[in-house]
Amino acid sequence: MFLKLDNQNDGNYISKYLLIYGCDMGAVRGTRERLSGEERRSQIIDAALKLFAEKGFSGTKTREIAERAGISQTLIFQHFKTKGDLYRAALSELFAHHPVIPEIEENVEKKDDRGVFTSLALHMITHSRQDPRIIRLSAFAALEGSDFADILHSGEDSPMRISELLATYIEQRIKDGVFKNVNAHIVARLFIETVFMHIVDQEVALTSPPLSFPLEETVEQLVNVFLDGIKA
Repeated sequence: MFLKLDNQNDGNYISKYLLIYGCDMGAVRGTRERLSGEERRSQIIDAALKLFAEKGFSGTKTREIAERAGISQTLIFQHFKTKGDLYRAALSELFAHHPVIPEIEENVEKKDDRGVFTSLALHMITHSRQDPRIIRLSAFAALEGSDFADILHSGEDSPMRISELLATYIEQRIKDGVFKNVNAHIVARLFIETVFMHIVDQEVALTSPPLSFPLEETVEQLVNVFLDGIKA
C-alpha cells in the first residue's frame, strides 16, 4: 500500500512500511542538508569527542557516535577505517586547536623567566576550563593504554615538545647564572605536572573543594614558588 505525501497533487507516494519503520521524511523528500566530505568528517569527530570525553574509548560504541551525529554507522566507516582511527583523529583535532608553543617562544626570546612559566600555566588552565574535554580525554588516553598515549606525546604542541622547550630554556638560564644547577628535564616535567594536577584537582576536587581565588593570583603564586626554588 502506498500513501500520498501531504495533500499535494504532486504524484509523490511512499510505502506505508517506510513510515512504520521510521523513515526520515526529510531524507525521502530530499530536504536533508547535504554536507561535503570534510563537513561530514568534522560532524563525526565532534560527536565522537563528546562521547569519548564522557565514556572513554572502550566505553563508547560506534553506534552511539552515529546516533549522536544523526547518521549511520556505515557512514562513519566511510571516513574512518576503525574506531581507533576515529579516536586518533578526534584527539588530534582537539589538541590542534590549543597551540601554546608560540606564546612560550615569545617569552623565551626575551628571556622573560616569569613570562615563560606564567604563559604556559595560564594557557593550560584557561583552555582546560574553556573545553573540559581536554582534561578528560587526556586522562582517558593515558589510562586506556599505550596504543593511544602516543597521541599525547606527538605533535607540535604535545606535552613532550613543551617539556623539551622548557628544559632547553632552563639549561640556558643555568648557563646565564640565573638558575641553580638543576636537572632541567626533571624540573621542566615537574612544572607541567604540577599545573596538570592542579587542573585535575580543580575539576574533580581530589583534595578539597575548588579554589575560589582569581586564576591570575593562583598562577602567580605557583610560578613564584617554582622560580624561587630554582633561582641561583
